[in-house]
Amino acid sequence: MASSGLNNPDARTVTALLSKLSDPDPDFRFMSLNDLHQILIRPKVEFLNHDYNTSSRVVDNVIKALDDQNGEVQNLAVKCIGPLVAKIPISVLAPTLDKLSVVEVKNSVDNSIPSLALRNAISSLQKPVRGVTPSRDVIETYNVISRVLIPRILGYPTSSGVSKQSAGEFRGILDKDRDPTVESVDVLIEVVRCFGPLLQPLEVEKLQDVVVQVLERGSTPSPVKKRAVVALAILAPYLTDGILDGLITKIQTALKQSKLSPVMRRLYISIMGSLSRSIPYKFGEYLPRLIEFVLAPLSQEELQSQLDALSEGNDQLHPEFNEVCEAALVALESFLASCGLQMRDYTDKVIAACLRYLKYDPNYALDEDEDMDEDEDAEEEDDDDEMDDEFDDDPGFDDDDDASWKVRRCAAKTLYTLISTRSIDLLEKGTLYREIAPPLVKRFDEREESVRLEIISTVALLIRKTGEGVIQSISADDELLNSLGENRKRRRQSSSGVAYHNKAPYLGATGLTSPTRESIPPTGPRADLQKLTPQMVKSGTKLLKGKQIATKQAIVKLLDDLIAVQNGGLADYFDQVMQPIIDVTKGVTGNAGSTSMALSGASSATATTLRVAVLHFTSNIAKTHSSSLFQRYLESIVDGVVSAVRDRLYKISSEAIRTAEELVKAITPPRARLTTQKYKPELIKLYEIIVDRASSVDADTEVRQKAIQALGTLVSRTSSPDGIALIPTDKRQAALKLLLDRARNETTRLHAVRAIDNVAAHSSTPGSLEPAWIQQVALELCSQLRKANRALRAASIQALQHLILCPAAKGQVQADTANEVVAAILPVIDTNDSYLLSPALLVVAQLDLEHPQTVLSNDLVEHLCALLKKNITGLALDSLVTLATNVGHSGMGKSFMDGVLRIGVGGDPTVVGKVAGALFVASGGEIGVTVKSFVDELNQSSRLTPPDTARQSLALAILGEIGLRLKEKSQLQPSIFLEQFHDEPDKVSVSAAVALGRAGAGNVSVFLPTILNAIKKPGSQQYLLLQSIREVLHQAIVSATDISSYENEIWQLLFSASQLEDNKAICAECIGRLAIMEPKTYIPKLQELLKDRSPVFRGVAVQALRYMLPDSDDSFDLMLKPVLFDMLLTVLKDDDMEIRRLGMTALNSAAHNKPNLILPHLGELIPYVIRESIVKKELIREVQMGPFKHLVDDGLEVRKSAYETLYALMETAFSRVSSLEFYDRIIAGLNDENDIRSLCNLMLSKLIVIDPEETTRRLDTVAECYRRTLSTKLRDGAVKQEVEKQEEAIKSVLRVTLLLVEKTKTTLPSTNAVAGGAGQLQQSAHNPVWQQYWEWVNKDFERQLKALREENREMAS
Repeated sequence: MASSGLNNPDARTVTALLSKLSDPDPDFRFMSLNDLHQILIRPKVEFLNHDYNTSSRVVDNVIKALDDQNGEVQNLAVKCIGPLVAKIPISVLAPTLDKLSVVEVKNSVDNSIPSLALRNAISSLQKPVRGVTPSRDVIETYNVISRVLIPRILGYPTSSGVSKQSAGEFRGILDKDRDPTVESVDVLIEVVRCFGPLLQPLEVEKLQDVVVQVLERGSTPSPVKKRAVVALAILAPYLTDGILDGLITKIQTALKQSKLSPVMRRLYISIMGSLSRSIPYKFGEYLPRLIEFVLAPLSQEELQSQLDALSEGNDQLHPEFNEVCEAALVALESFLASCGLQMRDYTDKVIAACLRYLKYDPNYALDEDEDMDEDEDAEEEDDDDEMDDEFDDDPGFDDDDDASWKVRRCAAKTLYTLISTRSIDLLEKGTLYREIAPPLVKRFDEREESVRLEIISTVALLIRKTGEGVIQSISADDELLNSLGENRKRRRQSSSGVAYHNKAPYLGATGLTSPTRESIPPTGPRADLQKLTPQMVKSGTKLLKGKQIATKQAIVKLLDDLIAVQNGGLADYFDQVMQPIIDVTKGVTGNAGSTSMALSGASSATATTLRVAVLHFTSNIAKTHSSSLFQRYLESIVDGVVSAVRDRLYKISSEAIRTAEELVKAITPPRARLTTQKYKPELIKLYEIIVDRASSVDADTEVRQKAIQALGTLVSRTSSPDGIALIPTDKRQAALKLLLDRARNETTRLHAVRAIDNVAAHSSTPGSLEPAWIQQVALELCSQLRKANRALRAASIQALQHLILCPAAKGQVQADTANEVVAAILPVIDTNDSYLLSPALLVVAQLDLEHPQTVLSNDLVEHLCALLKKNITGLALDSLVTLATNVGHSGMGKSFMDGVLRIGVGGDPTVVGKVAGALFVASGGEIGVTVKSFVDELNQSSRLTPPDTARQSLALAILGEIGLRLKEKSQLQPSIFLEQFHDEPDKVSVSAAVALGRAGAGNVSVFLPTILNAIKKPGSQQYLLLQSIREVLHQAIVSATDISSYENEIWQLLFSASQLEDNKAICAECIGRLAIMEPKTYIPKLQELLKDRSPVFRGVAVQALRYMLPDSDDSFDLMLKPVLFDMLLTVLKDDDMEIRRLGMTALNSAAHNKPNLILPHLGELIPYVIRESIVKKELIREVQMGPFKHLVDDGLEVRKSAYETLYALMETAFSRVSSLEFYDRIIAGLNDENDIRSLCNLMLSKLIVIDPEETTRRLDTVAECYRRTLSTKLRDGAVKQEVEKQEEAIKSVLRVTLLLVEKTKTTLPSTNAVAGGAGQLQQSAHNPVWQQYWEWVNKDFERQLKALREENREMAS
């Protein structure tokens, strides 16, 4: 066939191809069919849709090809069916489906081909979307399915008139006289999956009946029954309440029969488990009626009966016993996962059943004294070791007929699900450690490895759940956050000096102090874990000596979780744990070809992954335990780590370098200050291997980068006076030179800069850094500031700051180098990047102290003055004030002051005022201007008509800063500022109020009495004076100014002023600051006010509580801890809705700033928040606005606060929140107002990472909510704001949809049913509504999804 015919096909082209389909040569038939397939998949070929005759001939020939003698032709014919039915007219569709449903294959042994073709056809048709009005074409397509295909499935005669079979010869796809196949059941599944929303109740009922008939038929093969259970699960969402009730009643009645066969019993139990996953909410209502039928097979009576029969040699008394128990346990797991709330009443029975079958092993004689004491266990340790060896030699230890291991594994899985869904309440009650944990640990000696792995995984989960929300993780990410500096405002230093923090925010934890044992509470989950630790370690170390790699890896990860939760905890068990760990570190991993490699759940365990896990564990051991503990093992550990670093596999090598870095931290000062010399040989070994990897050109890039990081840590830890002698001088200089060399290499540049940062930040010994190296590194770092990589620029400026400010470089930077550094920093100042600007200004400030004549050039002054015109706040402003202070101290401030005053009102008066005031005070007043000149400027600007408000504000800001810094020497009087107060709080008045407060904080005895006397006079200036009080209190906290003699008067005045609505917020903030200053006095008063009769006082008190939470420090927390819970509980119970709203904002603040204080009490606080998140219909009222009526929800603001609080709790304490109720509120919020919907979308985007399992289970409900949002149509004439709000809502939903699809691996249906099938069907069975929603979104919102994907790619790059 010519290519032009395929490019522009028509009826003649197709006819020519059809003629070759009967050619005797199979190659010709294949090529012709392939050409036809290429035509059919072309998007713009529409001629078949209007040509009935050609379409009919194509259909007949392709269906005929399904019975071709050549297998490849048959497979290609199946592929053609899908695109073909999408092209043919609707009039041809009915006979096509009818022919496909009756076609019989005679020339192939594969009888599934017709069913595969039929599934392909169904999946290619236009489908309805749940919740969206179907189009005319979709309805016509469904009518064909209803008229032709469904009767064929059910075994009824069709009305198509196509079939030539007589009524007596008629046989349906799932006819009772015909043996069904897996593929024929899949046809029914495909029909329901694609057309479920349009199916009529009668059709659904009949389809359900035919599936049940297949299940109940004795001759039905087991694989077909499994597919039928899936079919029933996919049908379940479309069952009416009556049909579902009938099905449940049928199951209930059948299970009540005493003579029910074990096969049918297992089947009905499997159906219940499947239904619970498919329709959890509907099924939950029936759970109390059905749960006993699932628990009955797991009862002690049935187990004992089976054991008695086996002991008598009668293994046929209870046929299918193992299979029934397995099905029951799988169903219980589904109930726990899908219907968690309804299962709470049956927790004890579930635990008892799982523990009963966890040790069910009839083919192995268990020790009757299983529960003996620990001492007795110890006496048999040698025997246990021998038994372990036997397990290792014969890991299966079973014969082919023993299926009891499946029951034990299902029991462990069910316990795993129970722990994952119910850990919050069961941990608090002590149930998990009292009843579940000890039997699990005793089963560590399980002979079947897949079961053993499941048990170990369950115990590891329990350990992790114990630590969630209580113990800080020891991960490098958390330590990085912790190393970024203090954020307590009370601890901020005055800007009069250079702030130097001896920290490098890279390279992992600082590890400056030796780890100490944490105090374990006497009761609670952590105390229970500590009691269980000896038994876990003993059982685990036995397994570490075995040969199964998967088991050893699981134990190592369990021990890793143990030390993460306890922040150590293995100090008493080093002798048991370390030797097996050292053996694996060196590569002695046992039998790498163990049969465990083929077992389920162990496929990822290899000798490599085991070694990586052990190295990670060793790293955490070094991080969390005192170096003196592993002193006797240190040589062996270091030898093993060095061997691993040299491994050819980069995963092992890179992890080993990370471990080496942690070992360096453990054996160097200050952690090992007293025993340093003992570790010197090992430190030299680590130095040599790290330098070798860092300098190697053939090592993997990741290995080199981590080696550079480790080298930076090693050099920095040996730069203190205590550690300077650990590394010879020549080796130190070689390491520093290597870091400089690596900083010039593009692939290692970023990591080398961070390593240099670490070295500079910890180089406290003068002379430890050579002057020449300092100059070269400084210039190299400056050159990196011109690179496009922002992370590199940020790291370089941070390293430059630490280098210039460190004691080792003090006075070592030459004038020429200083000039070049300042020249390189000028572009950074111009860009005004807040993250880079602060360290850049601090570098210039330090260089100005050392080289004032050289650094402060006219060019620098111009750039600094230009910076004043821009928006500068926070740390950058503090750094600029520090620079101005240093310039003033150096005596070179006149030119800078001239430039600042030239900028004048061109910049923010607050910023310019702070800089000018700091510069004036630091210069000692000898700078060409005086305080009087600023006062005169203020008075002149005030006398202008109209007054120059900008110049007034600037003069006030400068005078306020001068008053703050000069303190009693300023000679300024309050009247200067009070004269600028106006009746309305305009810009000048507010500037005067702030300046009055700042000046007052510097000279309290003069200013504060005047302010307090003025505030007693009622009037419009009271608000301004409150601003001054706030500033005084703020500066008093920062600089520890004594205002104790005025505190009581301030307290009284604040509550008096808070009676006015405008004053409430600022009074509450001032009261909060007072409570921070004197917590013993004012926190009890706040407690009393929270119960005051006046809602005004209660409101002010709770706002004060909210304001004081972020601004307080650790010493204040000790005072607040005993009372915070009671205070929050009081306001959340308040009768006033506004007080409850403010209470939730306070809880929100506590969740962000004081999570440790509220974590133990969240169980009592959260129910009140949950209650406020529910829509209250009694608060919704109708308001008449002209001719229109609007609904107003008075509870909306409270509900928003409730959701904001839930969001805060999700981020800080999700492990202490009941996930079931939490998800219910999120789902409800997706149908609420726009602001709440947006917040719930944000929560979902984080929950898919925090709790992927529960989020996946809720996808169907989420899909319903999202579909409702996307289907919302605005009324005609909607205003612009409404249109923009709806567009933003759609974009938000689609963005979260993409994230959920990515995380849950949701796929679009494959057009090739042969290749796609089972996995896709399984996915549809678990989340059918979500699957349909995703298909609809891809079709109707393709353009928006494409734009979002492009946006995500740009952000990622």
